[in-house]
Amino acid sequence: CRDALNGYQKGKCFYCFDDISVEATADDLADVDHFFPHTLKPHGIGDVIDGVWNLVLACQTCNRGTKGKFTQLPELTFLERLHRRNNFLIDSHHPLRETLIQQTGADELARRQFLQTMYHQSKELLVRNWKPEYEHEPAF
Repeated sequence: CRDALNGYQKGKCFYCFDDISVEATADDLADVDHFFPHTLKPHGIGDVIDGVWNLVLACQTCNRGTKGKFTQLPELTFLERLHRRNNFLIDSHHPLRETLIQQTGADELARRQFLQTMYHQSKELLVRNWKPEYEHEPAF
């Protein structure tokens, strides 16, 4: 799904906006990251975690570097970025449009409420928040 996600991210990490690649042999190959981490699955939140709505491209440093995200929940500001990304794909009639609507809600308000509910439930379980050490100028 790297190619589909990259259409929105334009070769930039979702979190820090560093350059990433979707070419399989590239040194800076993007990781497909779960915004809400897999560690939430055993807590009943994970039924929908593998949905495309929750997948973003991240540079290797943000996803698994020494101070990477790993199993942490991104700061709240990144939730708005995820919401904007999902709505962009829906509004642009991207091939993932129907899947995103089915996974997150029929209208913008329902999708916002879905993400906020997921975030609040996750925050109770994953107490710490994560953000990258450095963020480049926003690219999307």
